[in-house]
Amino acid sequence: MTRKTLVEKDMGSLEGRIWLVKLVELVKERKSFEEESLMYGYEGADKEEIWTCMEFFYQNLYNQAFGDFIWHDDDDEWENYNFTLKYRDLYSEVNIVYGIGSFCVIKPVDRPDGRAGKVFDLERIALLATGEVIYNDD
Repeated sequence: MTRKTLVEKDMGSLEGRIWLVKLVELVKERKSFEEESLMYGYEGADKEEIWTCMEFFYQNLYNQAFGDFIWHDDDDEWENYNFTLKYRDLYSEVNIVYGIGSFCVIKPVDRPDGRAGKVFDLERIALLATGEVIYNDD
């Protein structure tokens, strides 16, 4: 098994654990969130935890190690980045779109999109005390 460093220094090991735990929950419970409604309409107690997930993707979007997991939708003129998340046999998709502003959507899907790159398997993530985020690859 190969270990790939996805992030040299995460937002801090404690916050890092929050985004990972929350992503697992979102995939496992088939929850969907769209950034604008999260900003203006959602008042749930876990609002800040969901923000940490979106911030993690925004902060690491151009990280070269994430390249294997990103796929692009060229059907429109927007600059977009897509990840397929997996937890056990459940999947969710993260869509980040740049155009006039930017937004992030996390939504459950039945299976990975045929255009999807490598699936981001949340069970293969390791968070080290140093703040590194490691992906244990096959």
